Amino acid sequence: MGVELFNRGQLLSHIWDSLRRVLVGFSLAVLVGVFLGSLMGLSQAIKGRLKAIIVILRPIPPFAWIPLGLIWLGIGDAEAIMVIFLSAVFPVALHTLYGIEKMDSRLKEAALSLGVSRWGLFKRIILPGILPELFSGMRQALGFCWIVVVGAEMVGSVSGLGYLILDSRNLGLPQMAILGMVLVGLIGFSMDRLLITMKKLILPWDIK
Repeated sequence: MGVELFNRGQLLSHIWDSLRRVLVGFSLAVLVGVFLGSLMGLSQAIKGRLKAIIVILRPIPPFAWIPLGLIWLGIGDAEAIMVIFLSAVFPVALHTLYGIEKMDSRLKEAALSLGVSRWGLFKRIILPGILPELFSGMRQALGFCWIVVVGAEMVGSVSGLGYLILDSRNLGLPQMAILGMVLVGLIGFSMDRLLITMKKLILPWDIK
């Protein structure tokens, strides 16, 4: 069955659709999460407001957003990407905040006293300092992305590995479901190893 799907080009199409959705949702989550986490880390007033919202929203299972995504965005990529984004943005934001809180405050004070701008402070001091914690948040977020994309595609898509797994029930082909699950596991594992490799290249001194 897998060989037949591969020969018809359908398997690669399903893989690419899931991968594309995860990459887009994950990338947006990293950008927004780092921004929100940095805001909280640099301002106690913003931290008090944003962290309260995140603490309330984070326990909500990402799958609970799927019906709203379907109502707001309909069936397709946008709904899946929205749910993936919501599953990943909170871990990234909180790990960014934790990274800033772990930093020696004297470094930030010294940089500001020397006239470094807020952007310069972030680029030269904060971003390098939070990278170990940020990579931990990104790995956690990426795992959530692959869990969520399967559920989102089962309900609101007509392509992707989640749809392939669901369609196996309609076709009475359990081996197709197993193939889809194995592929999700392998791709998720490969992306996690890629993040670990990137961390080793950027932070060779951090072996955790």
